[in-house]
Amino acid sequence: MAYSLARLLVLALLVTGAGRAQNVAPSNDPSKHKVQFVTVQEGVRLEVLDWGGSGRSILLLAGLGMTAHVFDGFAEKLAESFHVYA
Repeated sequence: MAYSLARLLVLALLVTGAGRAQNVAPSNDPSKHKVQFVTVQEGVRLEVLDWGGSGRSILLLAGLGMTAHVFDGFAEKLAESFHVYA
């Protein structure tokens, strides 16, 4: 599962062109999620937010310079029926 998730994240990164680094200041984050890092190759780690849930996995991809936090409220609602990652 983790290997498949990592492959999917790498593919999504290549397709969306979201590979540029972002310097985001820490903020107050009330969303209920876990933060994980997936190593995709030496020296390259992707941050993954995991809102949990049960059922099929859903991967939400942020684009246009946004971060996964753009899905905070939406992801919590989806987690009632799915396992949500971003």
